[in-house]
Amino acid sequence: MKEVKLILGLLTLVAIYRCNSKTLKDDSKFDGMWRLDKFESFDSLANRWTNASAWAGWNGYILYDGNGHMGVHLIPKGYKDFDTNKNLDSLQDNDLKELIKFYKTNFVYFANYNINGKTIEHDRITATEPGNWGTTLTRDFDFKGDTLILTAREKIVGQKLRLRWIKL
Repeated sequence: MKEVKLILGLLTLVAIYRCNSKTLKDDSKFDGMWRLDKFESFDSLANRWTNASAWAGWNGYILYDGNGHMGVHLIPKGYKDFDTNKNLDSLQDNDLKELIKFYKTNFVYFANYNINGKTIEHDRITATEPGNWGTTLTRDFDFKGDTLILTAREKIVGQKLRLRWIKL
């Protein structure tokens, strides 16, 4: 009977070690900087992922430091070339509204991250949108070679989206 308990105890320890080793291995896959490759939306009629044309031309970076911290910057098409040298006093109301709307499309946040199975949580510390401070984003993840795929759990602008990131 003691031998059976000993064997069961050893098997339990081995199972726990293997699970912890896999988690650590998966954590290290995130380490480093990634460049946005593309946005994809899920076509429920065709039951497949396709390029999200509304997000064409966006670029950005995501960085995981390997110590539980991360940052992301998503930039819309044309943002880099936007003329920020305009004199604010010379702008009309509509021009100011356009400027504010455009600046809001620039998406940045810093967060602590936690990995649980095949999901990653970004517990946002700061963000360009103050309403996002202290909130958590949960993403399903998958790795395909040098590509990290992060799939949003919530719909974004009415779509199920995922982002493909290429390791730098």
